[in-house]
This record gives sequence, structure tokens and C-alpha cells, in this order.
Amino acid sequence: MNKLNAAQLKALSGFSNTVAATWFSAGIITPFFSKFKTLTEVLYFPLIGGVIASFMLWVSLYLLRGVNND
Repeated sequence: MNKLNAAQLKALSGFSNTVAATWFSAGIITPFFSKFKTLTEVLYFPLIGGVIASFMLWVSLYLLRGVNND
């Protein structure tokens, strides 16, 4: 794989931010408006959503680690 330029890294970082926001809304915000059958579901979905959202934010920051803001 070729080395990506700064514009490509910024685009990938933006995509990762979008995925993180999606997982945040799906895992953390949606349970407030849903009916769950068990307490395990109430705890499971926000936990998974938070973990994946945090991971995707980390990926976004990792992609931008060497990009200058010109």
C-alpha cells in the first residue's frame, strides 16, 4: 500500500469520526428511546457503543498524528 498524503489522511480521519458518532448514537443515545427486555441489554448496548466509538476516535487521532494543520 502506498503512503497516503495529508489530504487522504484527513479524509480517512473524518470518516472515522463519522463512524464514531454513529456508534455513539446507536449504542449510547438510542437505548434511552428503546424498550429492553433485560437489565443485561440495558448495560450491554451502551458499553459496546462506547467502546467502539472510543476506538474509532482513537483511529481518527492516530491517522492525524503526523499531519500538519496548514
